[in-house]
Amino acid sequence: MRTHGAAVVAVAIFLALTGASTLWWALVGLAVGLVLVAEMANTAIEALADLLHPGQHPEIGVAKDVAAGAVLIATLVAIIVGLAYCVELLR
Repeated sequence: MRTHGAAVVAVAIFLALTGASTLWWALVGLAVGLVLVAEMANTAIEALADLLHPGQHPEIGVAKDVAAGAVLIATLVAIIVGLAYCVELLR
C-alpha cells in the first residue's frame, strides 16, 4: 500500500502540473480507487486464508491467485487510463 500511496501522490502531481480537466481527474481517480480497493480485498483474503489454513492448500492457493489477479487487472486498467491521458496530452 505504501507503493500505491506514493504512486497516487505522483499521479496527482502530474495531473496538477499538466492542467488535467475535471473529467480526467475523475477517470484517473476511479482507476486509482479501483486499484486500491483490489489491493485491500487481496490483503483481506490472504490474511483470512492464512489464519484459517496456515499450511498450503490447493484451493486456498487458487483464492489467493485470483485475488492477486484482480489487483493485476485493476492495475492494468489504471495504466491504460494513464496512457490515454498521455495520448490526449500529445494531441
